[in-house]
Amino acid sequence: MRTLTILMLAVLLMACEQNQIATTDREVHFTPGAASGRWVIINYWAKWCAPCREEIPELNDFASEYADRVQVLGVNYDGLQGDALAADMTALDIRFPVLLADPHPALGIARPSALPATLVIAPDGKLKEVLLGPQTAAALAQHIEEPAP
Repeated sequence: MRTLTILMLAVLLMACEQNQIATTDREVHFTPGAASGRWVIINYWAKWCAPCREEIPELNDFASEYADRVQVLGVNYDGLQGDALAADMTALDIRFPVLLADPHPALGIARPSALPATLVIAPDGKLKEVLLGPQTAAALAQHIEEPAP
């Protein structure tokens, strides 16, 4: 019985790990749909997107100011990896972790068709809303001040 219990726990842990999406920060992961106890802001960006370039300083400020309540994550719209991703992050001065895989399939939503796009995920893990266009730190603060549905 003990062996069966250990085996079942191992299978559950592996299933949980499979749903996690790694980021450019080895210590930060995102598990779609899982309650994290914090708000999660996921921003789709690309280097060629002028509004994205204008928005990133706002996201950096927001991530710093609300670090105790919010996890800000990015998604490179072009799917860059490795050195190319690192170069674009440096060029745009992105200071928050960037997901290494697009979370839209795991979240059960369509991939954004315009940039920038920002997903607001409540602490219970549920997608609250999708924001289109550039966001400011003040506007994002208003979205997390509202009670989660």
